[in-house]
Amino acid sequence: MDPRLQPGFLGTGASLMSDLTLFAYILLIVPAMLVGFVFARRRMHRPHHKWAMIVITLVNWVLIAYLMAFSYSRGVVPGLSQFTQPAIFLPTLHLLFGAAAQLLATYIVIRMWREDTQVAAARRRGETDVQRYWYKSARPAMRATLGLWLLTVVFGVVTYFTFYAAVPASPPEAAPEVTPAATPEG
Repeated sequence: MDPRLQPGFLGTGASLMSDLTLFAYILLIVPAMLVGFVFARRRMHRPHHKWAMIVITLVNWVLIAYLMAFSYSRGVVPGLSQFTQPAIFLPTLHLLFGAAAQLLATYIVIRMWREDTQVAAARRRGETDVQRYWYKSARPAMRATLGLWLLTVVFGVVTYFTFYAAVPASPPEAAPEVTPAATPEG
């Protein structure tokens, strides 16, 4: 049973995995992004902000690889010649903003790991000035990542409803004609 092909539970025509992903972003991932932002604002970079960023980035990669690439290749790629249609244009915008956010987030996570490794090695060598190892332009990159991620979520929700909730409903079945019953004259 592939949850990407099973009917969802929201009654929109989406798959079970699409419904679960929508809920995951709205109820878990976006709040985790905002909590990570709060950690950074309160200067709780290690380990709080770092681990929030790592977990969000990894969960996003799993969802991108498992669901979004599948959905895009099956639902959008065949219609790319009709790029001006909202059902093609919106998911493509979602893809572009999401790819930029995810690649930037991945770069930042790699920089954080590299920075921690370099600082630890410098301290083992007895260096006292480890400031040169810190990623100094992290703040604008992280703010850009958060902004792109949130914009991507908005495009994702709009894409979800464009794809699944805005599907024209099938016409109602015609009601059988009601003819007056013959009444016996009396």
